[in-house]
Amino acid sequence: MIRTSCVTAAAGLWTLAACTPAEPVRSLALLDGEITATTPDGYCVDQRASKPGDGFVVMAPCATLGAGDPAPGAIGVATVQVGPPDSGAVAGSETALRDLLESEAGAVLLSTNGEAEAITILNSQALDNAVTVHFTDTGNAPMAGLQGEEWRAFTDIDGRLVTVAVRGLATAPLQDGTGAWLLGLVMDGLLAAGGNEPETEPEA
Repeated sequence: MIRTSCVTAAAGLWTLAACTPAEPVRSLALLDGEITATTPDGYCVDQRASKPGDGFVVMAPCATLGAGDPAPGAIGVATVQVGPPDSGAVAGSETALRDLLESEAGAVLLSTNGEAEAITILNSQALDNAVTVHFTDTGNAPMAGLQGEEWRAFTDIDGRLVTVAVRGLATAPLQDGTGAWLLGLVMDGLLAAGGNEPETEPEA
């Protein structure tokens, strides 16, 4: 879930002069440097909301965080959550995970409120060491001001389960292709200390 932060206000108001970090941060080492998350162009790390020691990062347009950068082409909020050691469950089980997410039990996992009936799956894909799912959630948004549509991905990096989520603003929602594109950029910015990156090629 997205923590309260500068982004919370930015989602509703877009600009927020009071939330001005000393300098923009575009790359953050998580869990003592085991995995690094690098933001897409035009995005910065929300330092107030992110918890690198817990493997959690919030990314938002730099312009909403006081960095002064021009707004990116796709405006949204992205989160990255890295799980504990040996939590990886995607590699080798991509199809099974995709099928689970399309089930009622999977809908409960995807729902912000844990309510299966709130979830409608629009698209899902099993890739090489990655599963992506595009869905709508009629429950409460994880943060005020965000749209009900979400793009989420699961992958294993260095034996840890990594979850990436992207939503646009309720007042300027992301569309299917744009949301998937932004999700892919965030995935591409993840790197383990040993250099292992998630693959994003569809399964044969």
